[in-house]
Amino acid sequence: MIENFKTEISKLINLTETEWLVFSKRLITKHYKKGDFFIQEGDICKYVGLIDKGFFNIFYQTKGVEHIRGFFFPNEFISNYPSFLLMNESKFNIKALEDSSVTLIHRDDLVELYKKIPKVEEFSRLVVESLYIEVSDKYESFFLKTAEDRYLEFINSKPKFLQKIPQYMIASYLGITPEALSRVKKRVSKQ
Repeated sequence: MIENFKTEISKLINLTETEWLVFSKRLITKHYKKGDFFIQEGDICKYVGLIDKGFFNIFYQTKGVEHIRGFFFPNEFISNYPSFLLMNESKFNIKALEDSSVTLIHRDDLVELYKKIPKVEEFSRLVVESLYIEVSDKYESFFLKTAEDRYLEFINSKPKFLQKIPQYMIASYLGITPEALSRVKKRVSKQ
């Protein structure tokens, strides 16, 4: 599992074997059962990680209703970045949708590694930039794309997870009602 982290980090930066050894000693693997929280609203996020297996959803809870903001899938970095970076309380929840494992690094260890291995700071910047682009693209899609376009984009990006995600979560993620999602799916199936 730590090797998976090495594979993903090497896509962004090149660490020497010595640097990787120093970095990898700070990593831990945590297992989550379906329904376990990576972080809950009101907590401060102290970890960033890479999902080895399983997947998570990100949601706001308002008046007992979950509003799905997104999902984290295998080989993606997971964290509540605003809370992690600013050390403030999380405004949303991240929960395992199936049994999962994540390779994690604590914020304090990461900050210490910035000083020891400057390339690690570059790695963090590249991850945050990537996430910013992802969030920006999703935000723009609500203004520039139809619900049908957003649905097609979603099913094409993560087809093997489509059957594992409840329809109400997909609808919420797309910003539509479950009934509207049913209509979208019917139109798509006729194409």
